[in-house]
Amino acid sequence: MTKELENLVQKFEDRRITRRELVGTLVALMAAPQVVSGAESAAQAAPVARAQTLNHVSIGVSDVEASAAFYRRILGLEVVSRPGNGGINMGLRDGFLGLYSIPGFVGQPHHFCLGVPDYDPNAIAERLSAVGIEARIDTNPNSRTSGGDQLYFTDPDGTTVQLGANGYMG
Repeated sequence: MTKELENLVQKFEDRRITRRELVGTLVALMAAPQVVSGAESAAQAAPVARAQTLNHVSIGVSDVEASAAFYRRILGLEVVSRPGNGGINMGLRDGFLGLYSIPGFVGQPHHFCLGVPDYDPNAIAERLSAVGIEARIDTNPNSRTSGGDQLYFTDPDGTTVQLGANGYMG
């Protein structure tokens, strides 16, 4: 696709096509379905894991207890778990909001977690590795109150993504 775009721009710069022809061709190229390689097609057909729920978002706060009191007072959230690392998880209908003292993340999201069926962190880590994504499995029991080992990886922009079982509550 890059070569076709370069050729198209070169034709325009050489005045072999008009601006209207350039724009029309660009619009047609962007609207046309893209042909993908066999590997890309296979990756699209078989995802590493099938995310079904937004399980939780964990944010950095300056004072965990004060933040929990704020969310309880303003939004009616209740504590559903207190991991050994000092955080508090505030319950939502299908997930939770994690409040943690995380240096460098005060006032910012630290990560989000998507729920997947048949959660097996080791199997998912192997499948991620097969597509070139490095995963980290946290086995520290102080990081959670339930749900087993936690799997993390980063997306192309550096956002930390966690996968867990559907219904995991911290």
